Amino acid sequence: MDRDEAEELLRNLFSDPQSARRMAQELLVHDPDPALASIGHQVVGIVLREVGDIDGALGELRAARRLARHSGDPDRAAEVMATLGTTLCVVGRMRDGLRYLDEASTMLDGVPLARVLHRRAYVLGHLLARFEESAADLRRARELFAGSGDQVWEARVLNLQALVEVKLGDVGSAADGFARFGEISASLGDMYGVAVAEHNTGWLAFVRGDLPRALQQYAAAAALFDSLGVTSVDLVLDQVAAYLAGGLAQDARAVVESALAARPLQPREEADLLVAVAGAALAAGDLDRAAAAADQGSSLLRAQSRHVHRMDADLLSITARDRAGGRGRPLLTRVQRVVDGMREARAPQLPHALLVGAGLASRVRSERAATLASDWLAEAASYRRATTGSERALGWLAQARARDLAGDRGGVLRACELGLRALDEQQATLGSQELRAGSAGHGAALAELGTRTAMAGRDARQLLRWSERWRATALSTPLRSARPDEAIAADLAALRAQRQRLDQARSEGAPADALEARATRLEQQVRRRLLQQRGSGEAAAALDVGALLDALAEDDTVLVELTELDGVLHAIVAGRGRVRRRVVGDAAAAAAAVDFALFTLRQAARGRRAQLDVAGSRLERALLGSALAGVKGGHVVICAPAALQSVPWGLLPSLAHRPVTSTPSARLWLRARDSRPVDDRRVMLVGPGLGSGGAEVPAVAADDPHAQVLDGGEATVAAALAALDGAALAHVAAHGHFREDSPLFSSLTMADGPLLVHDLQGLERPPHRVVLSACESGVMQPVGDQELLGLAAALLSMGTAGVVSSLAEVDDAATVEVMVALHARLRQGGGLGDAMLAAREAAAGDPVLAATAASFTVLGT
Repeated sequence: MDRDEAEELLRNLFSDPQSARRMAQELLVHDPDPALASIGHQVVGIVLREVGDIDGALGELRAARRLARHSGDPDRAAEVMATLGTTLCVVGRMRDGLRYLDEASTMLDGVPLARVLHRRAYVLGHLLARFEESAADLRRARELFAGSGDQVWEARVLNLQALVEVKLGDVGSAADGFARFGEISASLGDMYGVAVAEHNTGWLAFVRGDLPRALQQYAAAAALFDSLGVTSVDLVLDQVAAYLAGGLAQDARAVVESALAARPLQPREEADLLVAVAGAALAAGDLDRAAAAADQGSSLLRAQSRHVHRMDADLLSITARDRAGGRGRPLLTRVQRVVDGMREARAPQLPHALLVGAGLASRVRSERAATLASDWLAEAASYRRATTGSERALGWLAQARARDLAGDRGGVLRACELGLRALDEQQATLGSQELRAGSAGHGAALAELGTRTAMAGRDARQLLRWSERWRATALSTPLRSARPDEAIAADLAALRAQRQRLDQARSEGAPADALEARATRLEQQVRRRLLQQRGSGEAAAALDVGALLDALAEDDTVLVELTELDGVLHAIVAGRGRVRRRVVGDAAAAAAAVDFALFTLRQAARGRRAQLDVAGSRLERALLGSALAGVKGGHVVICAPAALQSVPWGLLPSLAHRPVTSTPSARLWLRARDSRPVDDRRVMLVGPGLGSGGAEVPAVAADDPHAQVLDGGEATVAAALAALDGAALAHVAAHGHFREDSPLFSSLTMADGPLLVHDLQGLERPPHRVVLSACESGVMQPVGDQELLGLAAALLSMGTAGVVSSLAEVDDAATVEVMVALHARLRQGGGLGDAMLAAREAAAGDPVLAATAASFTVLGT
């Protein structure tokens, strides 16, 4: 290999690092020409650095420097010095590294100098957050590269300059830089550069607030890096940020913990990943892990002289200790240093630091602390005019807290509303129900402060509006019209077939690990595609209390909305033209009463002794108290918090003889009430392996000869979806499988495999009403802030007016009688609440029948 070929290998080594390393070791490092041997050692050193073998990298680069000196080529010596300087900076030896880079820059001119300036710009911008200095080096480097024909290095400068421009607030021109970098990389066959361009384009989308696009680009970049056998820590860090923005803390934690163990890490990579671990653990509520990882990361960053990044770690450490009940004064001292440092560095986390600091200061009793709290809130409030919805929401939260300190209740509510509107706009861009539900957690503080302020104002109507303001917004957000996604449909079909093979292998006692792994990969692929879907752009409408009261009066209905504040459950009762509030009691006692009731129902379903009346009375006291005292007759709708959705309301003495339904929010109830079926088809579906054999279906169908029945081999997923589409009433007698780890992969078992929630979301017209007769078909998972995921919740979000489902194990034979009574009442007219009341009355007197009827609940109307 001659000198030109060796230089070309060095310049293009990132296109195939391991191949470049092998060639350098075989053809260059032992060459008698010290210049060629120097290039060989330099190539090997750079590759070792990138895979985290720092000691090996430094050894190779020092050998390269020694050989370069012996070659008598000052340009070669300066080139190696620049690489060694960059590597020293990467391992945290900033002073030595920058000294080498500065010295190398004085020894060169032209294109060789431009390469050194690029390396120094990387250190100044990426590692030290000194973006103005980085930008100056990059401008000069571009001038030197102009007309040189060195596309490899010109592309690198374009990419780094675009990154720095974003950090300096010039987002517009960055997109062109990333695009051009990707084009040059593709033309050179540099797939590593193409992957970086995909990644950075995704990061730019994230900065602009376009989370679906960011996730799409990150997935594309990850696939390219995987094909190259590369783990990009920078991509992992940005994936973590995106997952946390979407409220997916466990996903963020999984990806960053995996990266920590994937390969040997550069010290700067280890430090950055530890800070990311701290952020993910904090979001997941693991305060001990968050504090420990933040402190460890801070220590590494201090040793690396990366003081701006260290402030992020310190802020996470302070936040974790604050949430864990740490002492206010020491934490206030620490956070003041962080705020001052972030302000000076113009760090993007400054608004978070100001809010954390203001919270700490407001709990420390001193005049100085009070002044700090006021000043920091005022400074944070300036971000309410920021470009992204999340930053504007932080600014409005600061404004709301400032008005709260001033005793201005109206100002608090206005600020909270404007902050939630900023998040509404952001949530409306998300097409994934999972992302919408998870991201709702970012509005929790605004919603809680608004509710607390409204409760203090003693205006029950205003309290109802605020109790509703951030409840089940993911289910209420208008969806884009259903458009079949061929890739998702193909993945779902493959997943269904894989699950069938897996079930068969397990039934035969055959090895199933490989099948399980493939099924898991297919699930992850479906989920990635769904997270990338775009929303309708429409936000959920706010509750019109007047319209609600009119609808309730017209339907002779009372709505009871339960809301929790500071561990106390309150009931807001709306109906008969008025709204009033009642204090119910301890929220923990309510949760315990629900658990006891579900246990009692399971015992009764198994034929064991069970005190249903005791469980019902306990539920009444814990969940409603005196809320319905004096309310005569009529229908009742219960709107409970997400954590109290699995309640067998028919067990409560005050509700046992009334039509009662539940709803995740009053807004959803209004939407369901106004819904109308598109045709009068009634569908009966029977899945395989059901203990009762779907025995209620022939019994119901005997009285309803117009009902369409699908059973046996005809009850395939495709046939079921076709039958469900637009049906007025669909009764599904099929095993339900609730996935607590991933609720939107919950399913109903059909003849050819599982019918998933994701399959239902592809329907053009949702079924108007659905009856799910299998055990525990109504279980839902609370996520985010007052959001729900699961089969019944998904149907409601799609526009289904009402769902009958079970909350507990049910007796097969008793289910037949309950379902026959329910359908008989439906054929007479009325809603699902009336039908379930008829079923409960028909079951009275028989403990197993009564428990079975009480186990079924109505969501919607």
